[in-house]
Amino acid sequence: MIIRTSQLQDTVAIVDLLKLSLGEGLVKKSDIVWNFKHIDNPFGNSHVLLAIENDMLVGVRAFMKWNWQLGKEKWIAYRAVDTSTHPDYQGRGIFKRLTLQALQDVQKNEQTFVFNTPNNISRPGYLKMGWVVVDSLPISIIPTIGYFLNAFFLNKIKLNNKIESHRLDQICDIHNAVLEEKNVIFTPKSTKYLKWRFEQNQMQEYFVTSSNNWYIAMYIKKHSFFKELRVAEIIGENDSLSKKQIRKAIIKYAFTNNCWVITTASKDLFRLRLHGKFGPKLTFKSLTNNTSFINKALNINSWKYSLGDLELF
Repeated sequence: MIIRTSQLQDTVAIVDLLKLSLGEGLVKKSDIVWNFKHIDNPFGNSHVLLAIENDMLVGVRAFMKWNWQLGKEKWIAYRAVDTSTHPDYQGRGIFKRLTLQALQDVQKNEQTFVFNTPNNISRPGYLKMGWVVVDSLPISIIPTIGYFLNAFFLNKIKLNNKIESHRLDQICDIHNAVLEEKNVIFTPKSTKYLKWRFEQNQMQEYFVTSSNNWYIAMYIKKHSFFKELRVAEIIGENDSLSKKQIRKAIIKYAFTNNCWVITTASKDLFRLRLHGKFGPKLTFKSLTNNTSFINKALNINSWKYSLGDLELF
């Protein structure tokens, strides 16, 4: 069996293997989606390994580049995402072999780490290869009925996204500076990132609204008996007036779309909320000898994340 890095011309075969082994699922598998994640990514091209046997693609493993920052130090990290093994070759250790090789590859030239939020089925496999569970993600759950009376006063609010790129970069710079000063682990934000992650996303349709001082990305998640408004990103939550405007915009969109609950990583935006470790489990694989950073990363309270930073990708 040959293990090699992928090339652009491998995309069709990779997508075909993903469809064969995983099916379509909720997210359509296509070269457009693959390129969006692994080539158009503003953090850089993903590290993708292929397993080839008898000139046939039998396995794929992708580590998607992502940036995190602690203080002034920026970390080029990787999130373990797409992986697939041909049905005829499952049970032969291909997933493990590709993953361990990918870990060696990305560690060669840099201090880095790998993170993801695997489900209960795939998590044990990662733990056997040295990943550790940091903790379940704390999130806020807001029942919209608690804001029912507010709905009657929101008709005049216009939800649109007309913020200019230069202004969005300015509020991103302020957002990044605040988190840098707090000495937490965060993904630095920019106009380029936000447009790629939410406005040009090929996997999930996000609704984006903004003012000249803030930016929100959110989407509706349908459950069996109710709809949830998931707030994936908030930029500009830095003063009481902006918080009030952001809160009103979110409530307006929730009621407009008959959502029963709102979920967000923001702890203090809503007064009537449940806040706890209701989110998926963050897992972490250290590829650095920086013990100070490792100790920081293993404390969930050291991470200042949006749902968009850590939701399945």
